[in-house]
Amino acid sequence: MKEQVLRSLERRFRFFFILIILAFTLLLARLWYLQIVQGEKHYAESLGNFGRQIRIAAPRGNIYDRNGKLLVSNRFSHVVSVVPNDILKNPEALAFLSDLLEITPEELTGRFEKLTKTQREQYVPIKHDVSPEVIGRILEARLDFPGVTVEQYPVRSYPLGEVAAHLFGHIGEINQEELAKMRGFGYRLGDPIGKMGLEKTYDIYLRGTDGIRILQVDSVGQHLQVLEEVRFAPGQNLHLTLDLELQLEAEKALSEHLVWLRENTDYKSARSGVVLAIDPRSGAILAMVSYPRFDPNIFVGVTNQEVLAELFQDPLRPFTNRVTREGYMPGSTFKPVTVIAALEEGVTGPNQSFVCTGMDRVHGTLFKCWKQEGHGVLNVVEGLAYSCNMVLAELARGVGPEGIAKYARLLGFGSPAGLDLHPLELNGLIGDPDYKRKTRDPIWYPIETVHLSVGQGFIQVTPLQLAQAFAVIANGGKHYQPWVVQRIETADGKVVKEFSPQITREIQLKPSTLQLVREGLEKEVSMGTAR
Repeated sequence: MKEQVLRSLERRFRFFFILIILAFTLLLARLWYLQIVQGEKHYAESLGNFGRQIRIAAPRGNIYDRNGKLLVSNRFSHVVSVVPNDILKNPEALAFLSDLLEITPEELTGRFEKLTKTQREQYVPIKHDVSPEVIGRILEARLDFPGVTVEQYPVRSYPLGEVAAHLFGHIGEINQEELAKMRGFGYRLGDPIGKMGLEKTYDIYLRGTDGIRILQVDSVGQHLQVLEEVRFAPGQNLHLTLDLELQLEAEKALSEHLVWLRENTDYKSARSGVVLAIDPRSGAILAMVSYPRFDPNIFVGVTNQEVLAELFQDPLRPFTNRVTREGYMPGSTFKPVTVIAALEEGVTGPNQSFVCTGMDRVHGTLFKCWKQEGHGVLNVVEGLAYSCNMVLAELARGVGPEGIAKYARLLGFGSPAGLDLHPLELNGLIGDPDYKRKTRDPIWYPIETVHLSVGQGFIQVTPLQLAQAFAVIANGGKHYQPWVVQRIETADGKVVKEFSPQITREIQLKPSTLQLVREGLEKEVSMGTAR
């Protein structure tokens, strides 16, 4: 009997022991699941309840000229950041911010609603470049509105103002369309992003990587301590082929010449123009000026909407980079192309003489030279030097429109030159009988060939294409891709990417052709119409 009782107690003991071991095992398994498997999730949830993230904005990379002179940099301003959910739950806080920052409640709530659920629990910037008065009032109200803070924030600075504005471009807040395109690159609503020029083309290098500061807060949102901080990585720097001294001289020269034209000629409305300097040995851009200009600083911090609206409505379109985005009839600057075509096709030679009487008839249509009394007897070099329309008209008859168009395209007209700058270049237009037949009229008139030979009629070129063509003439037939960025470096000087001259094609022109055309252009500058 006693043995039976002992065996029964032993069985019960084993049963309870197994239960205890099983319970302990389940407890350990649950702890492992919660802490290891679900650890990151619960950590994130705890931050949402007891922690707040503040992004530490990374300064954008600087931009330097070829000699290391600073062109574009950053400055620090004060920015108001808020936790959207705290503001949405507190009508008094919303009214306070709306009044103080001059942003309507509807605009504020509209901004917040575009954010993700996670972002609404973290600090987001809503106003840059706030005044000391605004900072003071926010600091005074900190206890009443704990979801509001003021931080120092790097913003773009263009110390040269309007100088090279179309090249540098400007930045602005990223919009929904841009955000969708850049998904996966770490952008968020409210982030600055390049909108045009180098700022847009090289934004991925310039923008840097933001840091994060995680704050512990109490139940009412007051900051207790910094739990964790990850430093930002500043943006990378661009070193350009641009020469600042040459750029300043070009800006000054164009500005003064436009004033002179308005005051001394019939061009009383002359307010736009371009200066472009390219090294023909490499295609490097040394100076780029487009008039009228704008100041990129107007897009930084507090934007004056009235000034901005006035600029956008200006009929002279100051935001248009005329170097790459404006097509012109080139006029006499196109004449070297016709001369090249005539020399290459054997239509003329250095010893052939032409007679200019000041006018001629082309199949019954009167065509005049700019010099009413005529130039008299000229050879092809003199015809180019004095920009004689009659010499060009005679050459055009021999070459024909297809021949002129062929050499124009060889020199780069009618297609983008390849400059890596936003917005992209225009193609331009080189019209010939085939173009006219497809788009306008099946009949090509002889006078239209003459017009094409002097850069008029069915022709549109950009200043960049024109500069490229003259560079090809100067360097012996090499067509370099135009470039403006020499290298990209990290903030501590490590080279990330380096650029070098790229020959896109070599044009086979006879040395004698190039020699005669260069001679004509040199004489045009020293004794002809370009003096």
